Amino acid sequence: MGRSKLLLPFRGTTILGSTLDVLAASTLGRVVVVAGPEAGMCNAVRGRHDVTIVENPQPSRGNMSSLLTATESDPDAAAFILVAGDLPTIGVTCIDAMVDLWNTEQPWAAVTEYRDRITHPFLLSRPCIDESAEVAGSKVLWRVLVESQDDRVVHVVSDADAPPDINTPADYESLNRLR
Repeated sequence: MGRSKLLLPFRGTTILGSTLDVLAASTLGRVVVVAGPEAGMCNAVRGRHDVTIVENPQPSRGNMSSLLTATESDPDAAAFILVAGDLPTIGVTCIDAMVDLWNTEQPWAAVTEYRDRITHPFLLSRPCIDESAEVAGSKVLWRVLVESQDDRVVHVVSDADAPPDINTPADYESLNRLR
């Protein structure tokens, strides 16, 4: 992308700011933002949202290292709802469904199954995170939550298409056409 995609302009803020707007409108209790070396730049969102920003000292280790960085920042939390920062159009109802699921059933884990694919938000209990931390390789959460077809993973079905994530300049252009 040439620069941090999370800090690209979107809807009067940034991609990350828009994602945080959705999280702030949800019933989540606490939001932790994990950033790489650009953690200082993410401080720009601090005034707009009540979030904890932690820096992943080695983001090259992959997404699992970011999750573990977040969970280490709140060792007393029994569960985490994982939302990628590049999903500014994610729905509040999907996030709230995960919060409700945790409050009523406390499953080992849950994924959101949209009409077109499975993606965020994911609900991860502390035991799920601990088990996943022991798995080697890349795309750990995808393998643990989806490919394994583990019966401990609840599928929360959404009657919507999955929110687009932003990985390329073309994705960003498409996102801006949604305005």
